Amino acid sequence: MEDNKDDDRSWYLASKRLTEGLSDAEALEWEALLRNEKFKNDFALLEKHWHALESSVYAQINVSEDWEAVRAKIRALPQTQKRFAFSSWLRYAAAAALFVTSAYVGWNFRKQRETAFVTKIEAPAGARTYVTLPDSSHVWLNAGTLISFDQHFGTDNRSLTLEGEAFFDVEKSSVPFEVHTVDIDIAVLGTAFNVKAYRNDDAVSTTLVRGALKVKRIKATGVAEEVLLRPNDKITLQGIPSERSGHPLTLQRNIDAVAEADWKDGWLTARGESLSELSKKIERLYNVAIHFENDSLKAYKYTGRIQQFSLEQVLKALALTSPIDFVINEKSVTLRENKNTKSKYKTLPTP
Repeated sequence: MEDNKDDDRSWYLASKRLTEGLSDAEALEWEALLRNEKFKNDFALLEKHWHALESSVYAQINVSEDWEAVRAKIRALPQTQKRFAFSSWLRYAAAAALFVTSAYVGWNFRKQRETAFVTKIEAPAGARTYVTLPDSSHVWLNAGTLISFDQHFGTDNRSLTLEGEAFFDVEKSSVPFEVHTVDIDIAVLGTAFNVKAYRNDDAVSTTLVRGALKVKRIKATGVAEEVLLRPNDKITLQGIPSERSGHPLTLQRNIDAVAEADWKDGWLTARGESLSELSKKIERLYNVAIHFENDSLKAYKYTGRIQQFSLEQVLKALALTSPIDFVINEKSVTLRENKNTKSKYKTLPTP
C-alpha cells in the first residue's frame, strides 16, 4: 500500500506541475521523481496530451497508439503488482483520455465558432442602406431588408442570403457570387441586378441590368429548374410563400431594368400596381402600418413614380389620382374612401 501512496503523490505533483505549478519544496521533490526513468517517460506521455489540449492540434494525438502503450505496461507487470499499478495507470489513462477529448472538444468548439460567425446587415423599415461588401461588390438595401454572410465571404466564397429587396453591383471574380432567398438562388460572376424577395409579398422577382446570371429553384415536384437571364430580363415567381413552389417561373424580356431599381435613387415607382401592393412599399419605406377602412380601395391601380418625400406628401399624391382620403396617427395610417371625389373616378372591381 505504501507504493500506492507514493504513486498517488507522484501523479498529484505531476498534475500540479502541468497546471498551477509547484512550490519550492515540491520542485525539489519533483526533481527526485524525474530521476526515475519509468516515471519520467510516463509523465512525458501525459505532458504530450496536455500540450495537445493547449495547441488543439488533434491530428498529432494518436489515441490508439498511446492507449496500447498503457495496456502493454499493465500486461508486463507481475501479477502481484497489477492491482495497484492498474489503478494508477487507469487514472493516468482516464486523464489522458479526458485530455484528448477536451482537446477535440476545444478544437471542435473553435471550428464551430468560426463557421457560426455571421455578419448581418439590415435596412430597417423607414430607411435604406448602402454597403460595400468584403469582395468590393456594392449593395443597396431597400427598407425592411436583411442580408447575411459568413466570415469567409470574399475569400473562400461569395455567398449571402437575402430577405427583402436589394440591388447588387457585383465585382468580377473567378469565385461565383451567390444570392440565396427562401424561394430562388442566383449565381453570377460579375453583374448588376435587382432582387425583390420580401416574405409577405405576393411574388419574388429578379431583374438583370448588365452581365449574366442564373436563377435556380426546386419545384414542388422536386425537380431543379434553371433560367439564364440576359440584360433587361426579369424573372418572377408568383404566389404567396407557401404556394410558390407550385408556380412556374415567368420570364419577361426587354423591360426597363434600370427603372426596376430606381428605389435606390429615391423614387417610389408603381407599374400597374394595386393600392394593396403599393401600400406594402409605403409601409416598409416609412415604417408605418396601413389599414383599409374599405377593402374595395385595395383594387385601385397606379402607374407612375414620385420622389420619396414625406409620408403625407406621398399620400396626397395618391389622393390626387384616386378617391381616397387618409388619416395619419403616429405610426398608423388609415385609408378610407373620399365620397366627395369618388364620382370622378371609375370604380374597379375587387380582385
